[in-house]
Amino acid sequence: MMFKDRVYQMCVELAGEFEGWGFAAGKFKNRSLRHTDLFILPGFSFDDDSTLLQPAVWLQNKRASALCKRVIGYDLSTSVINFQAIANELRYMPENLRFTASIFENKRLYLEAVHAPGVYDHKMVKALEEKAIDLSEARPVLRAMMQDGTSLIERLYDLSSEDNLLKGLPPKYKTRNENVPYDEMETQKGVMICLVHILLGDFDFVVNYRSDEYKTIFPKSNNELDAIIEALPELKRRYAETGSVI
Repeated sequence: MMFKDRVYQMCVELAGEFEGWGFAAGKFKNRSLRHTDLFILPGFSFDDDSTLLQPAVWLQNKRASALCKRVIGYDLSTSVINFQAIANELRYMPENLRFTASIFENKRLYLEAVHAPGVYDHKMVKALEEKAIDLSEARPVLRAMMQDGTSLIERLYDLSSEDNLLKGLPPKYKTRNENVPYDEMETQKGVMICLVHILLGDFDFVVNYRSDEYKTIFPKSNNELDAIIEALPELKRRYAETGSVI
């Protein structure tokens, strides 16, 4: 069995330990809510005998997705948070693996290469050693990732109803340090928050967000924002007639 297949088989078996969760196409997925799909993304990036592990939680609200496709022509994540940004919030992942890690089919061979004379200095060797996981060691790490993922979803999102979930966006949290920006209103995340406001009947937010008065850290996705603003008359009409834009 190929290395990737062995990792995926481990994930399928692991998903069975968490009620409502399954694993397919490289993602842990929970479809127990009618309105929103929940994901935990391991962030796999496979080579022949290794893969990165860079987890994130991801929520996909079905009405937000439909509105996004209708207005700008493609879908965006309703909400996504990388573990790296909130390593301070993690409770189960080993501390040395909270920013990034790699799983190896044979860690010993990897470490032999790392220790080869003249390849890396001592400090780098130590850092690479700490973030290396043998496939035989991976299951408890992946379980800890799932425990942190489900815990983050429960703590940062109100899943009691679709309305409460949307009203609670973006999720509120502190990043791991002041050098890591809170980016929930940045770039395409900001675009999705504008669409969420529209779902809730607030058509003014996107205009305010698009204006120069609303400051962001990174440049705004103005083409997408302009497409939303152009669609506002039709969205307002539909909302006035039916109480919903989608």
